[in-house]
Amino acid sequence: MELPNGSPVIATTPTTAGGAYAADIAITSPAAGARVSGVVEVRATVALKPGEQVTSPVVQTIDGAQAPMFPAAEGGGVYVALVDTGKLPNGRQVLVVFATPKGRGARQEVYTDESWNADREVRRAELPIVVRNPYAFYWGDIHAHTSYSDGGWYPNEVYRYARDTAKLDFFAVTDHEEIMTQDAYADIVAQAESFDERGRFVALYGVERSNDDIGHLCYYMSPARLLPTDLTAFYRAMEVQGILGHFNHPWKNGAPEEWHNDFQDFRYSPEGDRSMAMVEVRSRSEEECYIAMLDNGWHVGAAGDVDAHAPGWGQGPTWTVVLAKELTREGILEAMRARRTYSTADRNMKLEFTLDGEDMGARISRPAGRYEFSISVDDPDEADVVESVDVFLDGKIAASMGRVDMSESMVKKFSLTGPLTFTPGNHYCFVRVTQAEGKTTWSSPIWVSAYEYVPLPMKKREE
Repeated sequence: MELPNGSPVIATTPTTAGGAYAADIAITSPAAGARVSGVVEVRATVALKPGEQVTSPVVQTIDGAQAPMFPAAEGGGVYVALVDTGKLPNGRQVLVVFATPKGRGARQEVYTDESWNADREVRRAELPIVVRNPYAFYWGDIHAHTSYSDGGWYPNEVYRYARDTAKLDFFAVTDHEEIMTQDAYADIVAQAESFDERGRFVALYGVERSNDDIGHLCYYMSPARLLPTDLTAFYRAMEVQGILGHFNHPWKNGAPEEWHNDFQDFRYSPEGDRSMAMVEVRSRSEEECYIAMLDNGWHVGAAGDVDAHAPGWGQGPTWTVVLAKELTREGILEAMRARRTYSTADRNMKLEFTLDGEDMGARISRPAGRYEFSISVDDPDEADVVESVDVFLDGKIAASMGRVDMSESMVKKFSLTGPLTFTPGNHYCFVRVTQAEGKTTWSSPIWVSAYEYVPLPMKKREE
């Protein structure tokens, strides 16, 4: 619904037949299509026919939550509600105002006690908005080993090192399932619980499953150390238990006598796609695997981990960054599931990538055509000069900006915008930022299901 800025959104069709006594609703604030954040005041005017009253006007958000509306001080059928958009995902949303009148004619033209006492929803108004609340950036490493498998130090020492020495925001111990014992896994879980502290340090626990004929992957927060060995059964078990997964160091074209890490040539699995949220992307060869997985239909975000086995956990050369609302287990895991992550070789480079107002990791459905991407880069280090920014569309570079295309003021903190054209079909796009000395950052994708818009034929006017 496209309306001039500031125009009210007016409901013209009742949700059920209202006879001569249907309510009209006009949402007057915020404006249609407005970008909003934080707590927003929603104002609506409800016009009623004589003999009717509004008993329960509410604003409903995309997640089904409802906020009651109260009469405004100026009266005149104006109602006001406060909606906390911080509880909603960023991107395009719709607020819906419902009015439920009762009274004479609410159900029928003739007044009866039943009609006066009956509540009925007769009208609704919808308000399209764009939610843009800021996320916090959190750095972590979710692929690491201890002496419980083939690494060094005990889990309690490793969690402490990650928190106090590496200064990570979140960290996961993921020892090999085929090496560690059940008692060892129980201790990892216990240590993670003891180190996890809201607002300071998120301690996750997981398992690395290593199959040299298929590939290595991690799964997190699992109540069981062992899952089925068959890959299809493994994916199904993850989905049933709601477990989050992560593909490790993917590799293509390994020699026959060497171990492989291509997960059956990156074969797509609907069950696996719902649980396997990320893949490590830390080099151009892993970038090729990333693209191969995306081409095959996987919805995986970018992660950058070290796979450290000795002191040095969380100290680089790569990190996984999540864009989350809070530094809690729930906040970090929600961001991972939403694929709101990026892989980076820069310890403090902040990257944001949106398309048509939607964040990285989003899956959107839009009419085919041109849409605007936005890229924001912020790096305080003097030496970390951005050499190039590339936007990939379906595995190929669709837009590229080199250092010669940027002013000197843009090589450290800048924003870029530009168009991408989507033909009917399924697509994905992501961003690669390359800095001096080859340090690279890869965003998670945004997936677009583009459809051809066919307007309905207009009815002939009856004479």
